[in-house]
Amino acid sequence: MMLSRVADHQYWMARQMERAENLARLVRVSEEMLLDDESLGRGSAQEYWTPVLAATAMEGAFRTLYPQPMQGDVARFLTLDLRNPDSILSCIRLARENARSVRDKISDEMWSEINALNLFVTSAEGLELLERFPQAYYEKIIASSMLFDGITDATLTRDEGWNFLQLGRLLERADMTSRFLDIRSQTQPTDGDSALESLQWGAVLRACSAHAGYRRVHGGEIGVEGVVDLLLFSNEFPRSVRHCIRRADEVLHDISGTPTGRYSNSCEKITGALLAKLSFAGPPEVMARGLHAYIDELQVQLNAAGQAVFENYVLLPGEVDRHFPRGTRPESLSDWQREQQQQQQQQ
Repeated sequence: MMLSRVADHQYWMARQMERAENLARLVRVSEEMLLDDESLGRGSAQEYWTPVLAATAMEGAFRTLYPQPMQGDVARFLTLDLRNPDSILSCIRLARENARSVRDKISDEMWSEINALNLFVTSAEGLELLERFPQAYYEKIIASSMLFDGITDATLTRDEGWNFLQLGRLLERADMTSRFLDIRSQTQPTDGDSALESLQWGAVLRACSAHAGYRRVHGGEIGVEGVVDLLLFSNEFPRSVRHCIRRADEVLHDISGTPTGRYSNSCEKITGALLAKLSFAGPPEVMARGLHAYIDELQVQLNAAGQAVFENYVLLPGEVDRHFPRGTRPESLSDWQREQQQQQQQQ
């Protein structure tokens, strides 16, 4: 039985907008890096895009849909292909649909911005911009998503719906930041080329708008431990995994009314344990464990947190089995279960 349809829609509206923004960041920086590498004669497009698809758990779907990929197919698959449920276009359309479902619970300005973005991405103007100046196209999506966040912050009442919207955004951002790091962990080794390694880690920082933050904390030279420290363990940088989990834990306690430091459900237990793990670890532990292995374990916990939100605030398993026999369950329940299966495949 659904406990809060409105909270469900607001949670997923925020997650899908955040996912679209992060994919736009990823494709924009990847296209820039690919042009740099090709101009210097390093590697091929296929070698470059494979870690991106693997880290975002889209490689299998891409190989199925594009058995003989050509230049530009990966960017198209990640951007406009509606057969890909996690493409930028799919995410924006789903976010807009969720916003429409709770039209009376969000501000007019929020609706106007998300609707305008949905119209832009498939308009003749937008498609021409993508063809001629792809960087500008992705920057428009990023700017619109950030504007949507700002409008939300300035116009939405701080009620339970606000908390679920923040929760969706924070969990998605933590997940995507970890995937940006995982892409670099799966790329070809640089064979001691410090300049190339700095360039590649710099691309990760640019994808997270973290270049300036990195320089303030670690200085000008870019290295793996500094990037890991900022993007995984910083308590101040707003896109770091630790910052997002800390804020998500606070939001969950606001929703339940449980005092900080205690937990009343599995959501709070999972985020609290994950926050403690991130608070008492650092780059040395990650390097000893291996970045890819550490990220894999982290994503399992992030997926468990998302599943716990579903089970505690959207679904009562016993009630669903009693009222909705298998094969007759509500479409919204089926949508969430499909999403959770996709998240599990991303581990």
